[in-house]
Amino acid sequence: MPVKNVFLFAGQGSQYYGMGRDLLSDHPVFSASMSNWSTVFADLGLPGVFEEIYRADRTAADPFDEIRFTHPAILMVELAMAETLRAEGVEPDYVLGASLGEFAAAAAAGVLSPEDLARSVVEQVHMLERHRVPGAMLAVLGDVALYHDDEWLGADVELAAVNSDRNFVVSGDAAGVARAERRLQELRVLYQRLPVNHAFHSSRLDAVAEPYLSSLSRLTLRPPAVPFVSCESAGYVTHFDASHFWQLVRAPIRFREAIQFLDRQDPDVVYLDLGPSATMANFVASIVRGDGRNRAVPILDPFAPRGRALQAIRTQAGRSRRASTSAPGQGGKQMRAVVFPGQGSQARGMGGDLFTRFPDLTATADQILGYSVAELCREDPRGQLDQTQFTQPALFVVNALAYLARRQDGEPAPDYFAGHSLGEYNALCAAGAFDFATGLRLVCERGRLMAASTGGGMAAAVGLTEEAVREVLSRGALSGIDLANHNAPDQFIVSGPREAVESAREAVLAAGARAYLVLRVSGAFHSRYMEPARREFEQVLAGCEFRPPQVPVVANVTGRPYEPGSVREILAEQLVRPVRWERSVRHMLAAGVSTFDEVGPGEVLTGLVKKIRQAVPPSPAPAPPVPARRLRPEDLGSAEFRRTYGSRYAYVCGAMYRGIASEELVIRAARAGILAFFGTGGLDLPRIADAIDRLAHELGDGRPYGMNLVHNPGQPEVEDATVGLLLDRGVRNVEASAFMKITPALVRYRLSGLSKGADGEVMAANRVIAKVSRPEVAESFLSPAPQRLVSLLERDGLITAEQAALGAGIPMADDLCVEADSGGHTDRGDPIVLLPTMLRLRDRMVADHGYPHGYGSARPVASEPRRPRPRRSSSAQTSWSPVRSTCVRPSQE
Repeated sequence: MPVKNVFLFAGQGSQYYGMGRDLLSDHPVFSASMSNWSTVFADLGLPGVFEEIYRADRTAADPFDEIRFTHPAILMVELAMAETLRAEGVEPDYVLGASLGEFAAAAAAGVLSPEDLARSVVEQVHMLERHRVPGAMLAVLGDVALYHDDEWLGADVELAAVNSDRNFVVSGDAAGVARAERRLQELRVLYQRLPVNHAFHSSRLDAVAEPYLSSLSRLTLRPPAVPFVSCESAGYVTHFDASHFWQLVRAPIRFREAIQFLDRQDPDVVYLDLGPSATMANFVASIVRGDGRNRAVPILDPFAPRGRALQAIRTQAGRSRRASTSAPGQGGKQMRAVVFPGQGSQARGMGGDLFTRFPDLTATADQILGYSVAELCREDPRGQLDQTQFTQPALFVVNALAYLARRQDGEPAPDYFAGHSLGEYNALCAAGAFDFATGLRLVCERGRLMAASTGGGMAAAVGLTEEAVREVLSRGALSGIDLANHNAPDQFIVSGPREAVESAREAVLAAGARAYLVLRVSGAFHSRYMEPARREFEQVLAGCEFRPPQVPVVANVTGRPYEPGSVREILAEQLVRPVRWERSVRHMLAAGVSTFDEVGPGEVLTGLVKKIRQAVPPSPAPAPPVPARRLRPEDLGSAEFRRTYGSRYAYVCGAMYRGIASEELVIRAARAGILAFFGTGGLDLPRIADAIDRLAHELGDGRPYGMNLVHNPGQPEVEDATVGLLLDRGVRNVEASAFMKITPALVRYRLSGLSKGADGEVMAANRVIAKVSRPEVAESFLSPAPQRLVSLLERDGLITAEQAALGAGIPMADDLCVEADSGGHTDRGDPIVLLPTMLRLRDRMVADHGYPHGYGSARPVASEPRRPRPRRSSSAQTSWSPVRSTCVRPSQE
């Protein structure tokens, strides 16, 4: 039986690096939508979002919490998912969003246009950055009664959300949230810090209330086209105002109540979680009555196998009541689009016999224009056809008559319309948004206003990507130039003051462009410099009545079909915004259009469509479903690290000074399968000996443990004696800390364990993990032992001649712990800079020394390289934090 669908949109906290990555290649609509949204946000002041989501050096485990990226990223993924579902024939019967997700729900329901949605989010980000209202949020796994009943917990934080019977969120400043964490630890209640740096849904946001409400008041808000359930009111909303969207940011999220309300209204709906992480589906499953697990459907999941998201979409399409109707590109239907050219396609003689074929419309045009349009187009006796105020009405008339001729000749109506700049007026006219006379009057006014703009210029840049063009235009004197047309993957038009446009030639060509052609125009069309014309044209548009297009018309400004009620606004914006022709064509291709018919003079658009089509890779066949495999903690990190040290996990702890990393800690960690080091620093030899003896007795030889060895430059004899004790007791793992250079004691420990295997391979019984914070120190540990020290040790009988010779073929350390600023004696290094430097150094040293198999990989160990932040260790028992240090192996995976 067909089902009803609820589209659920999640908010902050659901994001992670790489979300939706598989669908980029698995579904063309998702890919096109993500690209489109990224460009929208870039144009409004938040560039690079798409690139940040899919950074090659980040995984889902890395913190993704910079709001200028996460806010737009969440919306991009969710709205791309909504478009993808709709392309498969799955339409929402209800929409519901939580916090930021309610903005996405508003766009999906037609309350907000894509442009207004993006503007409101960009403004929110900039406001939070300007007013500096940092904070934190905790998800608490418990009944919300805990918040109300515990006076200590409620004193420091505010209730931000109630998501389910066993999940609520609190919000506050960093100090208050830290106190709440300590209280929850005392109560033995589980919690999780959310990846956000602001105290959303708390009084800390009151500082931005007035300016944000002011910006929200400029939004154009429409009634929802789909029943809209709000987490702000826990009920239906039919009328929206600015205060509603402010409350989405400030007031508590009533998600549990909203789901309970909808479940009472319609107990048979299926809840589709369009958020990145399946969190909302899990909440719903615990709230709704009956078979909650089958009624809550996640689409994206960071732990699901490849192909799972596409499989979920297609499965839902089969259950949807609309799946059998006109899903784009489905059921064997060949979809067609009619596209109309714009200024630049005009040529004397255009129109031919169309004027005699449609005498009534030609007479109407002559009356509106005050001259003979047929004479202008056929003969151009006064040389006016290339003047903007004449070109635009002439092209509009010819395009309109050419389309009417096609229809009279039996051509069916297309599935989509689009037009390039001026041609968009023909697309709207053909789709029924206004009649021929209204369109011609609008075009006349548009042409007049554009012709009145002087002092500007435009140029075509061919052979560069959009990113490369933007980079060139970001430089100093060229920052006054705008991107005006995105015509094809490597063809762009720039617009600005004539002198600046002409002077940009050298920079554009130097960046690799094949050509840079200055165009013969008088104005800086489709740029910020047309703002005076836009304001005047708005008044013209205000006097016109517009109907919803009867066939989808893809707008130049957005690259998407016009939303209901948006014609007036978009036509005004078109004067100052770029023509996104490539995006428009990609949208139609993704929706299933296979044939593009150019109607009007010339074949410019046909050529551009061909270029764009060639640049769009074919959609691959969906991957077959792969049985899900549960990801376990012991599967993370380097398998070789685990084998080498006999540990269950690729994780290291301990080594804190004066035995803070105690025997008890090492014993418990080692029994759990974690490599742990006893902290010998500052202890005398008898105390260290007692610790070694106890650990050996408790753990034996099969457990992963070792001893910390701290460099003692003031008393090298202490270091020598400690190493002697370690060797005497047979300690096989040492963590070397605070060494600024390689010392004789360290070389003695490393080389004393060397022997030659049956196949001639060097066998190292004594393993060293070196904690380093400077590249030059790391280089010494990645090098063989210094020959001078080796010779001295061999002379004194502390190592054998064979061990001295074998030492020349291996590095001093098996692994490095790369340590940034830990709040202690380290060099205040920036891990984002330090870790890549160490990785490159490691690779170079392996190549330079030609280390044999077992000493050659470029892989991280204890944790994948994260986006770490310098901070103190949060526990006195732990010296290795994945936030401030990363273990890097010179050994092969």
